[in-house]
Amino acid sequence: MILVYVLMIALCMGAVAALLQRDLMRAAIISGIESVVLALLFHALLAPDLALTQAIVGAILLPALFIVVIFKTRRFEEE
Repeated sequence: MILVYVLMIALCMGAVAALLQRDLMRAAIISGIESVVLALLFHALLAPDLALTQAIVGAILLPALFIVVIFKTRRFEEE
């Protein structure tokens, strides 16, 4: 049960870290790492089908799509 709480705290910290990034590439990478933590949380909560889906879509496909879009646009947020 402690692992679940640790993963939830890590998930919240990852979301805040992604929001506070000024570099969009770092935000996309942190979002992918956050998706891996969410997949581990689903696995710890005995939902392996959700964990597998989250690992594939959230940790691989979505950050890859973000990275492609970032390369096609500006990388840094304008001030």
